[in-house]
Amino acid sequence: MVGIRRQRQRRTREALLDAAASVFASHGYVGASVPQIAREAGMSTGAIYANFAGKQELFLAMMRRVVEAGATARERSFEDIADRDELLERMVTTWTSTVDTAPHVVLLMAEFWLYALRNPPHGRIVAELLADVRANLSASILAAGVVGDADKARRIAGAVQAAAYGYAMQRLVDEESVSPEQLVETVGWILRGAAPAR
Repeated sequence: MVGIRRQRQRRTREALLDAAASVFASHGYVGASVPQIAREAGMSTGAIYANFAGKQELFLAMMRRVVEAGATARERSFEDIADRDELLERMVTTWTSTVDTAPHVVLLMAEFWLYALRNPPHGRIVAELLADVRANLSASILAAGVVGDADKARRIAGAVQAAAYGYAMQRLVDEESVSPEQLVETVGWILRGAAPAR
């Protein structure tokens, strides 16, 4: 009985997180409301408050799920990478396909960044989740043998993250301004420029 109740609660929580992602992507953090999210999920506001302390906790839980899903997808994509060129192709393809097929992810990341800037006490949570993204990229850069130094791999990961997020913003505002090929070229410059001379 306890197991069934736990499964039901998990399904409810997942449905609320799905609804939250949709509403926050459409209306932003400030514009979204608990009743809107409840309606989107087909549930009562009581269901939200039974699972989350309020809008802020729901938003942060939803963003944590978005970031973790991205990390899982990257890990799968980056498995068994043989060299820098293969890393470049998989790294960029994973992100450009996300931008083109799931633009709400980019909107949520932008909202997450704005949330951190507007709510400094909670900025640390956002910074930590974004640092997790960089750590994942850094591990892949090391595994592919682009560089052998962990500190340098972290700096490269920061540059790649910045380029990827900038690409996403430009692409969503003006699709013609930047192409997936341009991001491949940019990240290629970063990886090749960072690699030791042969």
